[in-house]
Amino acid sequence: METKRFVWMALAAGMAVPGMADNGRRAGEASPQPNILYIFPDQYRLQALGLWSDSQYREILSTVGDPVHTPHIDRLAREGLIFTQATSTHPVSSPYRGMMLSGMYPSRNGIENMNCKLGRRQELKHDLVCLTDVLNQAGYETAYVGKAHWHKTEALFDQQGNFVNTTEAPGGHSIGLYDMYVPEGKSRHGNKFWFQQLNDNHFDPIAYSNRPELVGGKKDGEQYRPKRFSTTTEADVVIDFLRNENNERDASKPFSIFWAINPPHPPYSKPTDCDTTVFNRYYRDMPLEELLVRKNVGVEASSGKPLAPNRMKRIGMNARVYFSLIKSVDEQIGRVLEALEELGELDNTIIVFTSDHGEMLGSHGLTGKNSIYDESFLVPFIIRYPEKLRHRTEDLLLGSVDIMPTMLGLMDLEARIPSTCQGHDYSAGLISGHFQPGQKPRTALYLRADAKGVRSDRYTYLVTQDGHYELYDNERDPYQMTSLDLESIAPQEAQMLQQELGRWLAKARDMWAKTHMNASLIRYPKK
Repeated sequence: METKRFVWMALAAGMAVPGMADNGRRAGEASPQPNILYIFPDQYRLQALGLWSDSQYREILSTVGDPVHTPHIDRLAREGLIFTQATSTHPVSSPYRGMMLSGMYPSRNGIENMNCKLGRRQELKHDLVCLTDVLNQAGYETAYVGKAHWHKTEALFDQQGNFVNTTEAPGGHSIGLYDMYVPEGKSRHGNKFWFQQLNDNHFDPIAYSNRPELVGGKKDGEQYRPKRFSTTTEADVVIDFLRNENNERDASKPFSIFWAINPPHPPYSKPTDCDTTVFNRYYRDMPLEELLVRKNVGVEASSGKPLAPNRMKRIGMNARVYFSLIKSVDEQIGRVLEALEELGELDNTIIVFTSDHGEMLGSHGLTGKNSIYDESFLVPFIIRYPEKLRHRTEDLLLGSVDIMPTMLGLMDLEARIPSTCQGHDYSAGLISGHFQPGQKPRTALYLRADAKGVRSDRYTYLVTQDGHYELYDNERDPYQMTSLDLESIAPQEAQMLQQELGRWLAKARDMWAKTHMNASLIRYPKK
């Protein structure tokens, strides 16, 4: 007893204990398998990091950063690996989640071209071995918190929003057009701890959980409404899981937490869509020219004409609320990081911060997602794992299908990567900081139902279904404002872009490759 008391007092005082390592383990004891905390807010663009406004990082993107306040996410970036060209292969919520979880392209995993929505058949195939399935099988205590959006949306609820799994009375009711309660079983893909929040309402989401203490004593599938800011509720859930407040997990095992935050996803049209205290303090009175700082804001992509003043006013309000939501999300992430640190698990946890896609926010006259322009296509991707990764920026053109194998590689679980995975494991190069010639991809693939494209370090090339194309020089025109003719760039570069697009589409088994769609603009591999 006296020995234990001495150890506790010494650790609390920051003293070294003979025979013990700094983290409290016995000297010489093998490091435990790392935990993983994967945080991905919805519709959070690469440019929305306060880090990009710091003098040390200001020139990295070749464009300006947004006027955001993200000290906790910035801390992760300063202590971790920061990707500058991570992409959302299909920048829409459901297709991204399908690819991130399965390591497979949309044509293979069941979520092709569109979001899951009432009346559509899209859903992630139940029998796939996904990233969280692998972690479960490897002995992890697996948890999923937040937005799912990969299950087929159906009217399988009663009038009170309880899941009854039938369209016949008392079923036949839906709880929203998008997203769907994911019932217990294969579709949860190995996540044993489940707390799901649905519907795009930041202050009144619908919650379901297999932990009654989190949903007012209700059973799994019975609707609960926390009536709080969704990210605050989720941060509380994550912190309780970390502290094992209700014996949620076996503390002797490593844990995995996938935290899918809904904000800053819309709604963002009025001050009450965010914390009005944050809105009033930071953004209410900010002049439009300081709020919308990107050079391509306010100009129509098709005509180059300026947007009408009333349209710009609406976009300005979108930005004020969007940036306010980002500030609130950062605060809740900070609470979770603090809990990790207090528990002594911070440095043995792989922390990922990323997003499913970006947000146009007035660039090219657009709002929303599903575009190849950088504001939509590029996403933040930060990995903090001091045991293996040193702080630096990384220009790897990471695609959504590469996330699963790369994360498993970082966790020394590469032998468990399923044979169905179509992505590439880049962990060795990320750890060493050096890629051999040819190891990095030359381009990243972009998918949309009516358009396909690629992005290289230098160029962005898009081909539309009706046979038109757009081409941007990202080095000379980083805001992608002037579309070029293919003949205006070096022939070998034009050929490379066309060949790469054809190669990617064939690898993804996209329908365009099967029919050789737009073969005059895309060079498909010869059979």
